[in-house]
Amino acid sequence: MARKKDTRTMRDSAVAPDRRQFLSASAAFGAGTLLAGLGLSRYAGAQTASAPASAGPNAARSPPPPEPTVSQPPPLKDLKGKVAYVTAASDGIGLGIARAASNAGMKVVIGYRNEERLKAALPLFKPGNAGVLAIKHDVTDREGWKALLAEIKSKFGNLHLVVNNAGVKTLKPASQAKYDEWDNAMAVNVTAIVNSVVVCLPHMREHNEGGHFVTTSSMSGLLPAVTAGIYSATKICAVGIMEALRVELESTNIGTSVFCPGGVNTDNYVGSGEENPLRKGQRGFGGGMDPLEAGERVINGVVNNDLFILSHPEFRPGMQERFDSIMASTPSIETPIPQLRIDYEARVSRCGIYPREIEHRAAKRKNYREA
Repeated sequence: MARKKDTRTMRDSAVAPDRRQFLSASAAFGAGTLLAGLGLSRYAGAQTASAPASAGPNAARSPPPPEPTVSQPPPLKDLKGKVAYVTAASDGIGLGIARAASNAGMKVVIGYRNEERLKAALPLFKPGNAGVLAIKHDVTDREGWKALLAEIKSKFGNLHLVVNNAGVKTLKPASQAKYDEWDNAMAVNVTAIVNSVVVCLPHMREHNEGGHFVTTSSMSGLLPAVTAGIYSATKICAVGIMEALRVELESTNIGTSVFCPGGVNTDNYVGSGEENPLRKGQRGFGGGMDPLEAGERVINGVVNNDLFILSHPEFRPGMQERFDSIMASTPSIETPIPQLRIDYEARVSRCGIYPREIEHRAAKRKNYREA
């Protein structure tokens, strides 16, 4: 099949490489090398060419390039017939997202580890939907990601949506955690996201049909209010990865979102009138959001290309306090700031994805659940 013509505008092609040059100055490990490894060669060239290796902090720097005037258009506005992969989707939020994607007309791939959970999950998908494929997958296995993508392509075709939902809810305080507890949480909650991007992003760029990455974080990724330091730290990192990808991919046809839910029921059978065969005799958390509603809110965020998908408004006051405390901690200008320092910091002193997201969110929509 012939590859579709790249429809990005001249503005995107001209602006995007320069806007991302600040990464090479701020990341000693070499952002150019990283981006080249992800198939973003035109970005990598800009990264490595931004300044000589010997350039010090006082080296002359060009002014920041112009910002895009609008936020990135939704790459997956029409989901029908597209392919989604949701990790850890045989139960809980992951299953809710998979069901919502299926109801929106997508071919859905369920990542699972537990056979019994999968048996309970499959009957919840509506007959006649585009198709459901279950693949046993360990998200920490990098070679497994390659095999998974190959199987998806052979069974369903090109992959368009990746939802990194797998997570380890380690509630131990950071002050008490051992190495293995940190390592396990980082592998699942953070490195697995990286694995998905390294494997799936080049594929999305190659087929050029539009793509999207979603990561399930938590309200603990924005408001670390509990004494579960490992969990909070990894979920904050998950938010940062999605924000960084939005900066780097904003002028492409690949979107990014981070989902930060509050309390969600883990049992997709609640309210169905049927008993979950996996949870016979068990009582789960019944006061949270229905996982299908959570999934519908995620899919709504995908079709609108929302950077932040927030579902629980009751966290607003706590988030406001956190953000206000950061602003209150910013010192006032006590002495004139040297212009040389201002010029040097110009590329990282603000980030245009935020004002563009605010403007994007100003548009009224009917609701936050329908695709």
